[in-house]
Amino acid sequence: MAFGLPLFKNIKKDITAPSGKGSFLGVDIGSSTIKIVQIKNEKGLPTLETYGELQLGPYEGVEIGRNTHLQSARLTEALIDIIREATATSTTVAYALPYNSSFTNVVSIPTLDEEKITSMLPIEARKYIPVSLSKVALDWVLLGTNKQLVTTSVLLTATYTQVIEKYEEVIRGAGLTSQVHEIEVFSSLRSIVSPEDDVVALLDFGGSSTRLYIVEKGVVRKTHSVLLSGVDISNAFAQSLNIEFSHAEEVKRTHGISGIAGEAEAQKLIVQVLERGLRELHTVLSRYEADESLQIQKIILTGGASLLKGLDMYTRDMFSRNVEYAQPFDKVAYPAFLTDVLHEAGPSFAVAVGVALHALQSAKN
Repeated sequence: MAFGLPLFKNIKKDITAPSGKGSFLGVDIGSSTIKIVQIKNEKGLPTLETYGELQLGPYEGVEIGRNTHLQSARLTEALIDIIREATATSTTVAYALPYNSSFTNVVSIPTLDEEKITSMLPIEARKYIPVSLSKVALDWVLLGTNKQLVTTSVLLTATYTQVIEKYEEVIRGAGLTSQVHEIEVFSSLRSIVSPEDDVVALLDFGGSSTRLYIVEKGVVRKTHSVLLSGVDISNAFAQSLNIEFSHAEEVKRTHGISGIAGEAEAQKLIVQVLERGLRELHTVLSRYEADESLQIQKIILTGGASLLKGLDMYTRDMFSRNVEYAQPFDKVAYPAFLTDVLHEAGPSFAVAVGVALHALQSAKN
């Protein structure tokens, strides 16, 4: 296969070979890549054993960086390949579900009785979920009560059962056992947000869209998605420089927002692509602050496309707020010599680390 970028990326280096016993594998299947993280409980600490990222484009016969729509069998093949390349050994899996396969809302249930919520929630859910409840799996988290209004605030999630069934098929096909699953945003929260974070915003730059999550004390209060993706940026490079997509992908990863020195038109086009999406998210964030009479402390960049060089500075200027990259590997123990590598790769692995931590925590309960 003639691709200009490596098929396997960010494969672990020099980590002690894992035994697989008592280990858990976090799996994040995106539109253009699949990522895995294997951790175990080592003397009370979640400890990194291995990790890896695999480009999915070649499995559909398209360039690296392109979005894919793979069937279960091809995804299973890719999962088996990355497990082998990363020398992962755990057969117990936690997987993250794509945000666009779910609905998430904070709803008010007219009762203070927690036992009644289970029976009342499906009725309330019909007001917020635009599809038949027979097509989704419901879940919820209690957020708090308002005794004056006699209501209970609930974070409601609904995920298409068809998507869950597909992921289960992929996991089984790889000879693995599924332990838990959750929507990817909750995995990111677990690995990124700290107890010290009061009100923060996550900007998740993915392969097919960019999503804003406003988080208060660890709870998602507002979400918004725009059609801004890493593919859009690569396409802009390809158009402005009159080059193939595969070459544009290399240019994007090498030069970032600045493009190629002397190519002013390329830089201008990239900024236009970013601005269209980020201006809308800036408006959503500012309105939320005004409506709730609060100030968002910082913006955390996550997702594979957030690694675009210069994006942090551009976002800082656009939003006039502190901006930092997600560092999910800070939630696990690992050899000190890997610090620089893991910090650089961190934003890409927030979901995989978070869902692996979910499996580890679930095993303790």
